[in-house]
Amino acid sequence: MSTAHISHDTSGSTAAHARHHNPLAVAVRNLGILLDTAVRVLFLGRDGVRY
Repeated sequence: MSTAHISHDTSGSTAAHARHHNPLAVAVRNLGILLDTAVRVLFLGRDGVRY
């Protein structure tokens, strides 16, 4: 009786939960996304944001 080896490939977006990020880095990234979106709305209006 043989057991199959299950490989855990950590490359790709589906394995994001396996990565440990610095909480400060995540907060800075999210703040950057928020500011980017705010600038796009201010300068480009609703056309600057794609839904």
